[in-house]
Amino acid sequence: MVWCNHCAKKVDGFRPEGGALACNKCGRILENFNFSDEVTFIKNAAGQSQASGNIVSSVQSGITSSRARRSRIARDELMNLRDALQIGVDRDDVVNMASRLFDMAADQNFTKGRRSELVRASCLYLACRYKNLAVLLIDFSSYLRVSVYELGSVYLKLCELFYMVDNPNREDLEELVDPSIFIERFIKSLLKGEHDEDTRKKVIKTTTNIIASMKRDWMQTGRKPSGICGAAIYIAALSHGIMCSTTNIAHIVHMCGATITKRLNEFANTEAASLTVTELDKSEKSILPFTPRPNSDKEVVNCKHKESKCFGYGLCKDCHEKFMKVSGGVVGGSDPPAFQRAEKERMERAAREENEGGTEKSEGGETYWNAEASDESDNLSDLDGDPVVDGCFLDEDEKRAVKKSWEFLNADWLKEQAAKEAALKTATEAFNASNANCPEYARNLVEASKASVTKSRKAKRQKRAEEAKNAPPASTAFEACTGVLESRGLMKHFNLDILKELLDPATYKEDEEIPEEDEEQEKK
Repeated sequence: MVWCNHCAKKVDGFRPEGGALACNKCGRILENFNFSDEVTFIKNAAGQSQASGNIVSSVQSGITSSRARRSRIARDELMNLRDALQIGVDRDDVVNMASRLFDMAADQNFTKGRRSELVRASCLYLACRYKNLAVLLIDFSSYLRVSVYELGSVYLKLCELFYMVDNPNREDLEELVDPSIFIERFIKSLLKGEHDEDTRKKVIKTTTNIIASMKRDWMQTGRKPSGICGAAIYIAALSHGIMCSTTNIAHIVHMCGATITKRLNEFANTEAASLTVTELDKSEKSILPFTPRPNSDKEVVNCKHKESKCFGYGLCKDCHEKFMKVSGGVVGGSDPPAFQRAEKERMERAAREENEGGTEKSEGGETYWNAEASDESDNLSDLDGDPVVDGCFLDEDEKRAVKKSWEFLNADWLKEQAAKEAALKTATEAFNASNANCPEYARNLVEASKASVTKSRKAKRQKRAEEAKNAPPASTAFEACTGVLESRGLMKHFNLDILKELLDPATYKEDEEIPEEDEEQEKK
């Protein structure tokens, strides 16, 4: 499709006899280039005739770029290494991953100054570690006939190149290898087809149970998986009547015989060492958690409605609804209604204090404690009409009598408080009068300082509340009492030694037994 200016749209052009391109609608010439399939000849600078243009082959030539040739050779060598180590003929995913790792390393010039076979082996071992395959680094070094430390150095540098570690000096560059992935391979090498399949499965099961017991006793932490697996295989083989020595096990797992013996001595100090194979299997089955299906019809109803169908958590539908309403549920993030109500009240009080400039009194003169008491009184509606509770409240006459008696006994204190309030009011008025003549920036500075002080007080209150919420419970009465005094700022008004003698249970003396003679005298 070409654009025709005369028709103002795209049209199908045509070339009559390979000539100029014309519009098939109006016949306007769109391109005036003539093409010909005939070979033309030109003369070069030497006066010789040669074909015009360049010859382009229809297929790619045999010479390829060095990058493609390097990738192809690396992939072939990785496949040969995979087959030699018997990783699996069908495990092309491991080869593909190792090939991509090798290309990434080559792009970073990691192969410069290093043997390519060591880099390829490190990439393949890293892919096997990622796929949790039962392959050891010493297997690669044995096949390549190089030192395992030389190959391990290249592998560690490769991990550092791929940012698999934050600190290159760390030894645990990756997650610890689970010893159980080597069990089947090592047992297969030990038995060598001399025993039936049933015996091999029993040995594998016992070995797995022993390794699980070692892991619970923290024997796996900080130790190589080959030593743990070798000791477990040795114990399991002897338990099922397969005669072998630690030398044979050490040759299979590529570990020193002294290391295998040391792991056996460590296992002998655990409780599982005194169990038989049957007892070990029973203990493993008892330790395994039983997790029933959440929608199973076989769940037992634990509430009083035994004839009803289980709705959830071992309760019928009615009991389940009551449980969710009262407790808020067992799912993470769901809080009980009491906690939700208290949290809502706390947020409302914080918002009210922030809006009122941090003052503790509300507009109607009702203090924070009065508001909290009124909120608590609203929650006591279920106690209305109780004669015992009603007897605890005073009527109006009793309230007036108590008020008059209290004012009579505390008349001096009331006069002092009235004088203090009058003096404070006079000082405040004088301060406001003096500030009236101050410039605007000075008044703004005073307001900013007040707001800062209010904000700092609020932050301190929130910090103390958070510390009190997260503080562990007191172990003794003395600790609880000192905690309350410290929170109220009253520690300096009390003698802690005397308080400790009063509250410390260690100071209490048990009543001494009265001798029999004293008892007879008392009876007389």
